[in-house]
Amino acid sequence: MRRPVLAASLALLVAACDTETPDPPPPGPVVFDGVELEARGDAEVAVEGGALVVSGLDGSRSGGFTVGGTPDRVDVEIDPLAIPPGGRFGIEVEDDAGADVASLYNEVGSDGRIDFLFDFPSALGVTAAVVRYRYLGDVLFEAEIALGTGRSRSVRIPTSGGDGEGDTGSTHVIRSGGKYIVVADSNAGGSRRSGGCPVFLVRPPPPFGRQYPEPFCTDWIEVEPLLSAPMPRGTVSVTARGVGTFTVRDLASE
Repeated sequence: MRRPVLAASLALLVAACDTETPDPPPPGPVVFDGVELEARGDAEVAVEGGALVVSGLDGSRSGGFTVGGTPDRVDVEIDPLAIPPGGRFGIEVEDDAGADVASLYNEVGSDGRIDFLFDFPSALGVTAAVVRYRYLGDVLFEAEIALGTGRSRSVRIPTSGGDGEGDTGSTHVIRSGGKYIVVADSNAGGSRRSGGCPVFLVRPPPPFGRQYPEPFCTDWIEVEPLLSAPMPRGTVSVTARGVGTFTVRDLASE
């Protein structure tokens, strides 16, 4: 008469195994300022105290977040960020296959100077770009820079828009006339320099028809590609390397 009891016990054991708590699903998108985004690379993202905190980017670790959809404009304002030597912060656009469409980074060398690096693959028909340096809305200086040719969208060959000093403040992507324009913006705050320049103190690269003998103040470095056909629409990501943590105060996507 013990066999039914044993069978019932085994049935209860199997039922208990079947009802074990499943593993939690992977974290989904985060919503900040009404914009849906997802963590990228090594980064962790969380909304804390009304700000978006992006962490986990110490040492050589890199990552950030990707904005949902394929927006026409993305504006990101961060707390002033002093990028350490070997670090970088910037924005990039990728097509549906994950290949590069446009990028702009503030990258810091061993001497502490920022190099303003950008790229538009020649596979899109882009062989040159116009760089504009603005201050308080006025164009101080603008020039055309030739880009490398013969590369695919998955290969990045950065070109320098100049070098300088100052904290990174925000970054922008603007889609206009079928092309993506990328911007580094100091936000006119949090400067680590003295000498009366509250923003980027920048030196444009030399292969311009006109040169400045001394560096000048600029709060907006804008790079516009020259191309004959529209760029494909793409996703926009904000990424960094080696900065530890950065904090986003405002994020707009249209």
